[in-house]
Amino acid sequence: MDDLTRRQFLAASGATAGALWAGNAMGLPGMGGPEAAAAAAAVVASADPTQQELARRLIQNNWYLPVEELAEDEMRISFMGSSFTARVNQAMNSVFIELGSGQSFVFDCGSGVIAKYTAMGIPSSRMDHVFITHLHADHMSDLVTLYCFGPAHDRKTPLHIYGPSGPILHGAEYTDEGAKAFCENLLKLCKWHSTAMSFLNTGLTDGQDGYQIVAHELPYKKVGGEAYKDADVKITHFPVAHDRDGSIGYKLEWNGLKVVFSGDTKPVKWILDEGKGVDVLIHEMALSPQAWVEHQAGLYPGDPQYESMLAMMQEVQDNSHTPEEALGEIMAATKPRLGVITHCHFNQDTFIRALDLVRKHYDGALAWAIDTVVLNLRPGEPIKQRMALISPVAWDLGTKTYPANEYAPSRFDGPYAQFSDFTMDGILPGYKG
Repeated sequence: MDDLTRRQFLAASGATAGALWAGNAMGLPGMGGPEAAAAAAAVVASADPTQQELARRLIQNNWYLPVEELAEDEMRISFMGSSFTARVNQAMNSVFIELGSGQSFVFDCGSGVIAKYTAMGIPSSRMDHVFITHLHADHMSDLVTLYCFGPAHDRKTPLHIYGPSGPILHGAEYTDEGAKAFCENLLKLCKWHSTAMSFLNTGLTDGQDGYQIVAHELPYKKVGGEAYKDADVKITHFPVAHDRDGSIGYKLEWNGLKVVFSGDTKPVKWILDEGKGVDVLIHEMALSPQAWVEHQAGLYPGDPQYESMLAMMQEVQDNSHTPEEALGEIMAATKPRLGVITHCHFNQDTFIRALDLVRKHYDGALAWAIDTVVLNLRPGEPIKQRMALISPVAWDLGTKTYPANEYAPSRFDGPYAQFSDFTMDGILPGYKG
């Protein structure tokens, strides 16, 4: 460490990252949050040059500040949401993948994740291809926010939404429950909003508009079906088993790198094939039913209703999710360069118990996805694991611009075009423009 002693470095570590949890010993990125960021900033601002340098080094080694450029052959995976219920430190589900070639893709868009995209400096224009694993609210509910406010920022082109077709059960095909029907109804649901905001410019002279949605419905039973393909990127989908028919997972391939995202699922054979030898396998995991009962209901063995709640939680797991030991078996069978656990509450006690069960079967590289965990991948290099250092008061960025003559005129002439005389009469004198 050059002229800085190990004791000095450890002392600065305590000052700048007291909120970090020591996950690195288990192959996990450090854990932290605004408190750690504030502590680091305070040390950097101190008058002690040695402490300033130590703080800078600690931040560089442990955190990803969302300002770095990707190399042309580099991929970055950021976890914007990682839970199935909304929590302050864990929004619902979303994974953002950026490529050094310039493309970017959103996988799932659950409640609360847009705030994380804002804090990570991701503008709406870079979130125009969204791949939904299934239509549970914790995987798609923030599509309303993304769709409604994207055109008011810098997305002046259509929002592309990819998702599974409706279930085919017992000879009946539920076409009104797939991605196409979802998108049609999203347009209707947001009609007041999209019309109201159209006093602003929302599109381009070539006919593209941010309030257009292009639905890409994917046959959920297709193994290796093509969801997206261009000269550089291929994204395929495959069936999984979650809750009822109509859920899928995705596989992204680019520049020799492969990433699989399971979405929500019970252990299925398709994961074993699609995830074999990939660089990163992102797979959901459910805590034990006992942990669910203890944390969600506050009940313990011997308490009234404990057994009935335990039976219900077991039924949820049997219907929908992958237990800890099963995840270990899947990772051992597929042998990814890095396995990532997601869709799971992170608490220190639940994490330790769950990790012990996973490790009964799998001793490879493993990370636990909580919000703002970031992975950087390059062919032939170790996968870099970090946390993003974000601001809780960040503003939404709009970075994409077009030549002035490419913007289409707004649909309404001026900010008062959609107000009736009744409403105009109600606006206080001096505020009518």
